Amino acid sequence: MKTRSIFLAAALSFMIVGCGPKVSDKTVVTGNLGADAPEMVNISIKALNFNKNYPVQNGHFKGEVPKYVEGLARLKAGNISASFISDGTPLTLSFNEDKTLNVVSKYPKISVQAKYDAFNKAMQDIQALYQPQIESAADEATEDKLYDSFQNDVKKLCLATVDANSDNLIAVSAIENLRYLLTNNQMDSVLTTIDTVLAKVPSISTISKSVSARKKTAEGQMFTDFSVKNQKLSDYVGKGKYILVDFWASWCGPCKAEMPNIKNVYQKYAGSEFDVLSVAVWDKKEDSIESAKKQGIVWNQIIDAQRVPTNVYGIDGIPHIILFGPDGTIVKRDLRGDDIEAEVAKYVKPVK
Repeated sequence: MKTRSIFLAAALSFMIVGCGPKVSDKTVVTGNLGADAPEMVNISIKALNFNKNYPVQNGHFKGEVPKYVEGLARLKAGNISASFISDGTPLTLSFNEDKTLNVVSKYPKISVQAKYDAFNKAMQDIQALYQPQIESAADEATEDKLYDSFQNDVKKLCLATVDANSDNLIAVSAIENLRYLLTNNQMDSVLTTIDTVLAKVPSISTISKSVSARKKTAEGQMFTDFSVKNQKLSDYVGKGKYILVDFWASWCGPCKAEMPNIKNVYQKYAGSEFDVLSVAVWDKKEDSIESAKKQGIVWNQIIDAQRVPTNVYGIDGIPHIILFGPDGTIVKRDLRGDDIEAEVAKYVKPVK
């Protein structure tokens, strides 16, 4: 019941639009910056090439800023920088004791900034509700169940938020939180609902490209080749063996944690029907080489691949481990832990 109340309050705050004041194409910004305020403040909106200084008198300033709800405006006051949404309603800016920016709209019911704050508050409420329960869970099964409920509640909130804010920055934030919670088709469907301007926001464009790449390289699809400094994936994949490909980096703790599982599978199954390939991404070449030696990687490697393969396969996080079939068909993606050997064992007999 407590969680449902969070969603109800959040949904109402996002969707209610009262009669009365209208949103303007300009945002009147009033600043109350206190006794230590500088003589001048700067507000900029990069996407609009807007950059203007405002004089400060007795800690106060006032000015007009173009409305821009698809991204953030930037306030710089001395050594402090902070962001807000120039939403076309009169806004009062002030700094909290911890130097974070406090933004209050004169008309909160129609203010995108106010809705954005409400969304962030609702997300924090969900986190505060579940985190202590997860941390104090009596066993792993209970912890998993609570974490699933947490993710489901975040998903519900973010989907409702996108639906109610398809033309402003709040949808961007919600989609970023949905990135790892939706299937490719679900995310594709969500992305079709947002304004075309939002689709060009860098983080949304990146998500869209990743979804497209993952759909092209989904389980059951033929592998997509890539080339890194005279080495190709096709040098190893599609040559008549099952190939386990591990995308990893030297700085990645979870990648290192999977190495014993990969090593075990290699030692147990490598032969005429099976082999392993490690692909070092997002890393310095020398660090990959040194770490590979320490990790005991004796199987085939592609080093210094950077973002070439991860862009092709839509990989957002590592380790990402894929099993390819003898003809190059993608058998299984995102294998971890005991599932690595369990999947290989479906197709290949141990050689030792």
